[in-house]
Amino acid sequence: MKKFSHSTADKVVQQLEKTTNPQKTPLKAKTSAKITAFVLTLVMLVVLSASVLGAYLMLGMNLYTTPKEQLQSDIYTSNAKAISSYTLGSILDGQASDAVSYCSYRNVTGVFIDVKGEDAFQWHYGITNKSGSDFVSNLILYIDENNNIYTYDEDGTYTPVVITVYLPYNLTESDTLYMENMILNVAYALRYWVYVIGLIAFTIGIYCFAFLMSSAGHRQGTAEIQPGWGTWVPADLLAVGYFLSCFLCAQFAVETGYQASAFVNLLALFLAGFAIIVMTIGLCMSIAVRLKLGSWWKNTILYYVLRIAWRILRKLGKMLSRFAHIMVKIPLVWKTAAAFVGLSVVEFFVIMITWWEMDIYTIFWIFGKIVLFPIVMYIALMLKKLQKAGKAIASGDLSYQVDTKYMLPDFKAHGENLNQIGEGMTLAVENRLKSERMKTELITNVSHDIKTPLTSIINYSDLIEKEPSDNPQITEYASVLHRQSERLKRLIEDLVEASKASTGNLEVLLAPCEVGVMMTQAIGEYEQRLEKSQLKLVTSQPEDPVRIMADGRRLWRVFDNLMNNICKYGQPGTRVYFSLETAANEVVIAFKNTSREPLNLSPDELLERFVRGDSARNSDGNGLGLSIAKSLTELQNGSMELTVDGDLFKVILRFPRIQ
Repeated sequence: MKKFSHSTADKVVQQLEKTTNPQKTPLKAKTSAKITAFVLTLVMLVVLSASVLGAYLMLGMNLYTTPKEQLQSDIYTSNAKAISSYTLGSILDGQASDAVSYCSYRNVTGVFIDVKGEDAFQWHYGITNKSGSDFVSNLILYIDENNNIYTYDEDGTYTPVVITVYLPYNLTESDTLYMENMILNVAYALRYWVYVIGLIAFTIGIYCFAFLMSSAGHRQGTAEIQPGWGTWVPADLLAVGYFLSCFLCAQFAVETGYQASAFVNLLALFLAGFAIIVMTIGLCMSIAVRLKLGSWWKNTILYYVLRIAWRILRKLGKMLSRFAHIMVKIPLVWKTAAAFVGLSVVEFFVIMITWWEMDIYTIFWIFGKIVLFPIVMYIALMLKKLQKAGKAIASGDLSYQVDTKYMLPDFKAHGENLNQIGEGMTLAVENRLKSERMKTELITNVSHDIKTPLTSIINYSDLIEKEPSDNPQITEYASVLHRQSERLKRLIEDLVEASKASTGNLEVLLAPCEVGVMMTQAIGEYEQRLEKSQLKLVTSQPEDPVRIMADGRRLWRVFDNLMNNICKYGQPGTRVYFSLETAANEVVIAFKNTSREPLNLSPDELLERFVRGDSARNSDGNGLGLSIAKSLTELQNGSMELTVDGDLFKVILRFPRIQ
C-alpha cells in the first residue's frame, strides 16, 4: 500500500479545503458583474433620455392642462384636413381612383365633396350622412380657374368647395390617425409615470456607474489595482482623442440628418449618442484606474513637456551662472570692452538688416563708435585704479595710494578721498594702539603700585587672624579682611593678564602639547569641586594621543577658567560634558553644561570684560574668565566659540593638529 508523506497530506487537505470552502471572488473583480453594470448603465441612460424627451414633448402637447377628448378631437381634425386636401386635389387632377384608393386604406368612413359655381359637381366616398360615423368634419376650401387649392379666398373670386369627412372612433387601419391616437393614449397614460421612471433610471444608472468606477482596475486573483489596456496612453492625449471622437460622432449625426429620411436621421442620432456614452464611460473608468494607481500626472504629455522645459531652464540657468561667474572674474577693463563691442555688433547687425535705409546717419554712427571707444576705455582704466585702491584698503593695506595724475576731475576727487581714507584709518589705528598701550601701561603700573600695600594687608591680616585673642570678633574680622584682600589680589592679576592678552603683550611659548594629558589633569583637579557643586562630569577622548602647538601654562589657564566657570554657574543635579575630538587636521575641545541662572545675554556680550551670567552679581566671579580664555586661545593660534541655546552653555575650542 502506497504511503503518503506529511507534505503530500497537507496538500490534499488544502485542496479539500479549497473545494469545500471556496473563497468568494469579490464582486468588483468579476468581469460578468462589470459587463452587467456597463449594460445597465447604458440602458438606464437611454431610459432617462427617453423620459426627459417624453416629459418635454408632453409639456409641449399640453397633456397636463388639456382634456384627452380635446386632444383627440384635434388629432381627428388635423387628419380630416389632410384627407380633404388630398382627395380634392386628386379629383381636380382627374385621378378619382387615387382618391378612392387613398381613402380605402385609411380609417375613413366617408367623404363628400360639393363644388359650387358654374362647374358645380359633387363627389362622394362611402357614407354621405352622419349615420354610422363617430366624427364629422366640415371644411370649406377654395379653388381658382387653374384648380389651385387655397384655405381662404383672397379677393372673393375663388370657387368655394364644401368637404365633409366622416371618421370612426373604432380604428382598424394602421394609418396616421391610428398611430397618433395610439401615441396620445400611451402618453396620456404615462404623463405622470414618466417622472417616476426617469428617477428610477437615474438612481440605477448612478449606482451602476459608481460600481464601475469602484471596480475599475480590480482583477480576479489579486487585491492590487491592475492597469487597463489603455492606461499606457497619456491622459491628456486620451482626453484629446475622446473630444475629437465625440465631435466626429456629432458631425456624423448632423450630416446624416441633412441627407436622409427621418428614420435614418433618428438611427444616426441614436448610434452617435450610444457611441459617445460608451466612450464617456470608458474614459471615466480609465481616469478612475489612473487615480487609483497614483501616476496619472506623470503619464501625460504635458508632464514630459514641462519636465523637459524645466531641464532646459536648469541647464540655461547653470550656463548663465557660469557665464556670470566668468564675467565677474574678468577684469573691469576687458569686461567694459567686451560689453561695448557686443552692443556695437548688435547695433551693426540691426543696421545691416535695414541696409536700404543706410545714409549719412550710418556713417555718423560708425564715426561716433570710433570716437566713443577710447573714451569708454579711458574711464574704465580710471575705475580699475579706484577699484584696486578700494580692495587694497579693504584688505588692510592702509598705506596704498591712488595715482590721480591723469584722472578726470570727478574721478581724481574720488581717488583723493580714498587716499585720505587710508591716511585717516592709519591715524585712527595708531591712536587706538596708542590708547591700548596707555591703558595697558596704566593698568600695569596701577596694579604694581597696588600690589605692594595689598601684600602688606594680606600678610598682616593673616597674622592677625592667627594671633590668639580673647575677642572672637577680631578673628572673624581678620578672616573677612584676609579673604577679601585675596579676592582683590586675584582681580588685579586677572585684570593685568586680560589686558596683556588682548593687546598681545603676553609672552607665549608654543611647543608640542598632548591635549589628553592636560584634560586628565583638569578632570583630577576639579573632580571634588564638581561633586561639591552636585555636578556629574561626563568625559570622552580618543585612545591615541592628540597633540597641538600650545603653551602649557596658557592652555591650562584656559581649562582652569572654563572649569571654574562651570563650577560657579552650573545647575546642581545636571551633567557636565568635557570632550576631545579630532576632525581632519583640527582638534576640537568642547565644554557643555546647564546654567543655573537664565542666560539672558548673547554670546558676544558674555565674552566682554566684566560681564557675568548672573545679573544679581552674587558670586565671587569678576567677569574676566571667558574674556581671558578667548584671548589666550587666540594667542595660541586657536579659536573659541561660545554658544547659548536656552539654558545650555557650550564652549568649543579649536586648534590645528600636529603629528
